[in-house]
Amino acid sequence: MSQTASTTRQSKAATPAKKAAKATKTAARTAAKSVAKTVAKAAPKSAAKTTAKTSQGKKSMPAAAVGQDAIALLKDDHKVVEKLFKEFEKAGDSAYAKKRKIVDQVITELTTHAYIEETLFYPTARKAAPETGEHVLESVEEHHVVAWMMSELKDLDAHDERFDAKMTVLMENVRHHVKEEEQEWFPEVRKAMSRGDLKELGAKMEAAKGKAPADPLKLRSAKS
Repeated sequence: MSQTASTTRQSKAATPAKKAAKATKTAARTAAKSVAKTVAKAAPKSAAKTTAKTSQGKKSMPAAAVGQDAIALLKDDHKVVEKLFKEFEKAGDSAYAKKRKIVDQVITELTTHAYIEETLFYPTARKAAPETGEHVLESVEEHHVVAWMMSELKDLDAHDERFDAKMTVLMENVRHHVKEEEQEWFPEVRKAMSRGDLKELGAKMEAAKGKAPADPLKLRSAKS
């Protein structure tokens, strides 16, 4: 056998091996690219999850801690009282215990509400929006009338024939008072005060609720 023929056979024999090696390298490159793409796709998601977890770990400050808008706070109080009024109106004639409980709740809510209005909101409102001065003075006097009515209801037995009548008159007075405040001059105060100032005032009002007197007739002495 000549040397040339031998070399040719060896070359032919090596060809399949070279092809196999080349195929292996190609497969390896393809696999590497596939892994790289998978990692690249997963990376943003992983980062997003990490960011989300970090965000969840840092709890945002509750709205109450920042301070609720003073006018929004007063309107919320109005809604609470109106809900109690409706409960009283729906109670039956002989639901004495239920009506007694509702009236006691109303007295507590209105006394506290009047206290924070007269000690904090009204003085600030008059200073920020002087045109509301007359409205504020009227509101204070309306508070005084309601306070007398509440003091009478506080000591009146729910079985007394005057109980429902007094409560009805009280509700009429308060509803009139609320309508005037919310529709006639609260908007003027909102225009005159910045959002930040209203929130700061709201926080002070919320904190002052615990200082309100239990007796509605002590409102004026408590604020002086």
